[in-house]
Amino acid sequence: MSRALPDRSLSGLEGSMPPYPNLRHVRLFDAAVDRASLSCAAEAVHISQPAASQALSKLEAFFGGLLLHRQGARVSPTERGLVVARRARRSLEFLHLASANLARHSAIGKGLAMNLLEVHATITQLRALSAFADTGTFQGAARLLGQAEPSVQRAARQLERMVSVPLFDSAQRGLRLTPAGSMLASHAHLILRELDSAREEVREMEGTFDGRIIIGTLPLVRTKIIPAAIAKLSSRRPQASFEILDGDYESLLAALMVGKIDLLVGALRRRNLDNRLVEETLFSDGLSIIARADHPLRQKQRVTYRDLARYPWVLPRQGTPARAIFNAFAERFPEESSASGIIETGSLVAVRGILLQTERLTILSRQQIEYDEKAGLLGVVPFDLPHSDRPIGMARRSNWEPTILQRDFIAALQEAVAEREDHAPGT
Repeated sequence: MSRALPDRSLSGLEGSMPPYPNLRHVRLFDAAVDRASLSCAAEAVHISQPAASQALSKLEAFFGGLLLHRQGARVSPTERGLVVARRARRSLEFLHLASANLARHSAIGKGLAMNLLEVHATITQLRALSAFADTGTFQGAARLLGQAEPSVQRAARQLERMVSVPLFDSAQRGLRLTPAGSMLASHAHLILRELDSAREEVREMEGTFDGRIIIGTLPLVRTKIIPAAIAKLSSRRPQASFEILDGDYESLLAALMVGKIDLLVGALRRRNLDNRLVEETLFSDGLSIIARADHPLRQKQRVTYRDLARYPWVLPRQGTPARAIFNAFAERFPEESSASGIIETGSLVAVRGILLQTERLTILSRQQIEYDEKAGLLGVVPFDLPHSDRPIGMARRSNWEPTILQRDFIAALQEAVAEREDHAPGT
């Protein structure tokens, strides 16, 4: 399915099993692996030995098998346990980073604030804050989580009182997150996604590839490349789930950086986010001037800048690579031409409809009109657009650790790109 940001379920797990493990149990397991002792881990997280054994049993039930080997008083992770331990440590590191950031502003002192959040924060509280960030209201968060609104609000407010830093601001119209609240919500997203990945990876060990891949897409790749990659992988991994999120670059980038999407695929912007973003070029793609098939300019053998300036345009929004290319070549239009009457949209569906019913022009990749060109509906205007090549690729967080299924998707995406190059229009 395809839908716009920010809607998406935060649970993603079926059956009667809770959607996420108890965070205190995760802390206990991490400490047990680190200290090679369950009793030492119990002491570290301040619970009794019987309670620790019970917590471990619940965690093993959640992840579907034995996590620790016991050799006398010592413990060591099983193969399944190694997977969970790696994801558990990453989730707790994200919690530590959030704690350190919040502690600088806490009214109760840095050390105490960090200790309270890292030791006492619960999954319920983190999910409540994460859901509020996704929906903007406690009512929406409650619907997203399938819980009563008072319960969700209580959990989020408990978290706020715990850290002694305002997470919500009600001074202006409506309730919204403070900068501290947004930061903690972003880390909560990452923590939850790591725990999702832990569950998916242990199921992959069992040969069950029923995880979920969340892809943010920009216009060029939505028509053919992403559908081709998904078709390839779904034929090999029929139990896998896919979620395609459409949106503008900035909103998709923000979602990528907090773990709400796994990959961002489309025209790269070469952004430098303090080494937090890794971009990989898949291919380079040029732009063309596009019009309806029977447009007057399509009948000319040679089209000039003056010819182009006589027609109105439907264009991508300012700030996009394609719009920057248009702005550059439009500087060569005659002085008497006017830029008034431009229609701006990021919707290929809207662009297509406008082109078919008017004499407007646009700039698109020829790949985006492949089906319309074959059907005789749209076509390329005979004009060589200067400096129009753009790098098309995928962006990911530098600290992202993909599951096997996610790596398989990247391979399927690369296959789809290779086939595109073999069958590109005009080749």
